[in-house]
Amino acid sequence: MTRRTLTILLGLALVACGQPTATLRPSASPTHKATAKPTPTPVPTPTPLPPPPSLPAAAIYPVAGFSAYVYARGAGTTTAMAFGPDGRLYVATQGGSIEVVAAPGAAPQTLVSGLPIALGLAFRGNELIVSVRGSVRSYQLSNGALTGGHVVVGGLPTGRHQNDAILPMPNGDVLLGVGSTCDVCNEPDSRSATVLRFRSDWSLAGIAVRGARNPYGLALRTSTGDAYVMINGQDNLGAQPADHLLRVVDGEDAGWPRCWPAFPDGSLHGNCGGVTPPVAVFTPHSSADSVVIYDGNEFGADYLDNAFVTEWGANAGGPLGRRVMRVILSGSGSSEHGQVSEFANGFSHPLAITVAPDGGLLVGDYGTGQITEIFRTS
Repeated sequence: MTRRTLTILLGLALVACGQPTATLRPSASPTHKATAKPTPTPVPTPTPLPPPPSLPAAAIYPVAGFSAYVYARGAGTTTAMAFGPDGRLYVATQGGSIEVVAAPGAAPQTLVSGLPIALGLAFRGNELIVSVRGSVRSYQLSNGALTGGHVVVGGLPTGRHQNDAILPMPNGDVLLGVGSTCDVCNEPDSRSATVLRFRSDWSLAGIAVRGARNPYGLALRTSTGDAYVMINGQDNLGAQPADHLLRVVDGEDAGWPRCWPAFPDGSLHGNCGGVTPPVAVFTPHSSADSVVIYDGNEFGADYLDNAFVTEWGANAGGPLGRRVMRVILSGSGSSEHGQVSEFANGFSHPLAITVAPDGGLLVGDYGTGQITEIFRTS
């Protein structure tokens, strides 16, 4: 019996136990104790044990061939997630906390609280770097605890948006998305509406991408070493512009506020000289935010190097967004293109996304505090 088959059977057996109803329903977009899980008795076998059984995630609907399970509940307004070197899942929240989920089914435990709005986190070895409003902080992971928290980058411009995702690169550099202070304006600080590049010692190496109104999500494509950024378009153009995905190339211009990509064809409009066309576009005002490039084995070869993007949804409410999109990347350089399709729906406000060590896709729902794991089951 395979791992996924055992998980399905055990999950179906448990579903009759019922699921609590989430009550958290925030109306605004991001910036826009627990009981320890018993340790299973070791089994003398040369092969890994299957993960603990999980309840099916009711009302979450992936495409055919995939199933959704509850990884954790009670994580709050989840904004970013990353697995640590200890195999545990670390979670940032808009409320300024860093939580840890020790294993699937375990309750989140708060390690750090009282931070400004936290929208990004990532590990460099045992160092956890956290993007909070106006600064980047550094923690050390030791014996399951986080120590330190000193500011390694400070004085970042904030306003309508703030600094978002943070991404360590293979060469030791770190990329940081910094949103605009307004919807449409000429920024007085050249670091606003950019993707910044820092050296490993946190000295500023320069601006990688300019004209990026709100570069919320960053992801690494490990097979090529390339980084990708998700950018939210401005609000005052009615049914346009599209949110969009770009490959990060030092010196490129994403166009804001003078140029924007249209939906659904990605054509550029406005004053667009020197602007890099999008790799993929998403529904205008859907708040397409976090992105991860799939590098696991669970989904199969046809999903390798696909991007997965969360659409948080519109500030005004309604059904727009609230889903996870799949992007099949093809081509290279200026001819690179992404084919976008819906992968899963039924979320309140999906935001954080990452790939689990077992190859499942984890989605953190800002609107319910639930973290869902999606497996391929056929």
